Amino acid sequence: MSSAHASAAPKINGQPRQRRSPRLFKAHLVTGWDGDGLKVIVEQLERTGLVTLTGLTTAQDVADFAAQVMDTSPYPGAGPYGLHGICDTREHAHRIDGAVLTRGPVDLHTCGATLRWSPRLVLLACAQKARTGGEVLLADGRALNVDLLRSRPDAAQALSLPRAAYFGSGTQAFFAPVFKIRAGRLSAVRLRQDGFLRWPEHTQPYVPVLRSLLARHQQAISLRSGEAVLLDNARWLHGRTGFTGNRLFYRAEGQLLPPPGSETWPEASTG
Repeated sequence: MSSAHASAAPKINGQPRQRRSPRLFKAHLVTGWDGDGLKVIVEQLERTGLVTLTGLTTAQDVADFAAQVMDTSPYPGAGPYGLHGICDTREHAHRIDGAVLTRGPVDLHTCGATLRWSPRLVLLACAQKARTGGEVLLADGRALNVDLLRSRPDAAQALSLPRAAYFGSGTQAFFAPVFKIRAGRLSAVRLRQDGFLRWPEHTQPYVPVLRSLLARHQQAISLRSGEAVLLDNARWLHGRTGFTGNRLFYRAEGQLLPPPGSETWPEASTG
């Protein structure tokens, strides 16, 4: 099996060319998250799997909002209020899993891909914008899968097999599909692009196809302080461009909490 590395997309100044989408943030923006606002967020997660937000100006704001939509207890962070602090630590540059804690680019991935039970929701909030770069990269896994089915059904089939990819390392590693299909529809996407994913021989021929489509579908948005994206981690992949300056983001990960007045959450973004 071979390891996954950065995609071979066209590059500018050493980084892949990005398709910037200034309208993406506005199109998914929900203002307010109390009462009706929270209901809108729930409905939008079901429909598109992506919500953008403003007004999360402090770590406590981020944690308070996260607590309304997700149970973060299975995925605690070491930052304030149990959040994950995302910045350049200057200590992770040589670690296989350390790219997110450097100033370098981070390839599109799903959060917790090496966990058998990945978090369903991921909240990324900007506390301090980078001086240059540091844009958030997003790609809709459902649109990616549809494109793959139309253009390369053989690749779509291979990448949806139970043993399509090998995630993790050591005794905790396991096989899983990149695209999990249930009842003929995408149920979840799972992907890393680093040394914690290895490709078996039967899927290696399709990795360039996947990377090419990822480059085609990824969109870049620039978040300002207080702005955030909430995404369905079973549908959306995310990443980051490299940056300069003291960029600081807070990330919350968790499982879905039922919306107010309900004991269960509808199956979001899988149909």
